[in-house]
Order: sequence, then structure tokens, then C-alpha cells
Amino acid sequence: MKKTFRSVVFDQKSFEIKDGTTGMYQISDVKKVSVLNEETKFKGKTDPFLHQVLGGVTFLTIGDNKCYVGLKIKLNNDQVLAIYVSQKAVSYNTDQFKKDQKEAYQIKEVFESYL
Repeated sequence: MKKTFRSVVFDQKSFEIKDGTTGMYQISDVKKVSVLNEETKFKGKTDPFLHQVLGGVTFLTIGDNKCYVGLKIKLNNDQVLAIYVSQKAVSYNTDQFKKDQKEAYQIKEVFESYL
């Protein structure tokens, strides 16, 4: 059964990342899946989700309060993949942020149903 999101498409035994670490990967190679927020200025410049943004008061006092919502996928060989749900940087706790978070958790649920 195929499950399609804008940023990732799932097939029976594989998934294709469309936004992030693009390519085809085997679901059986996935060790861990986390929903995270990546700091805007580091997207595409460092390893995926190396610079994370946490919610709460600390986050709002840092200055740039925008991030990319996505998923960090760790494979059995310790390779780290990224799936970006946010198409553009979103501000914490806005409607778009909440929508992206909701979709990210739906994607995580699909992974968990296979693991």
C-alpha cells in the first residue's frame, strides 16, 4: 500500500524522500525516527538537525524564531537522513508550524507502523 506525503512517499518496503536527503531508502534500514525543528540558518549547511530549535521561552528569546519542521531518520549504519515537512521557515507556535508538526507526526506514525 502506497502512502504519499509532499516530502516523502512510502511503498511496501521502501520510502522516497522528496524534500531533504533525497533518494530511495529501505524501511528495514531505519533504526530511529524523531520529529525535530531545525534552526533556519543551518538548514542544508550542516548535518541534518544538528542545530535544533526547542520550544518555549528560551526559543523565543534567541532572536530568529523561525525553523523548519521535519524528521530526523537514523539508519542502522548510523547514517542520518532528513525529511523536511516545512517548505519554508515557520515561526514557532503559528498555525503553519502546528500544521507542519501534525504532518510530521503522521509521517512518524507511518514509519512506526513498519518498524
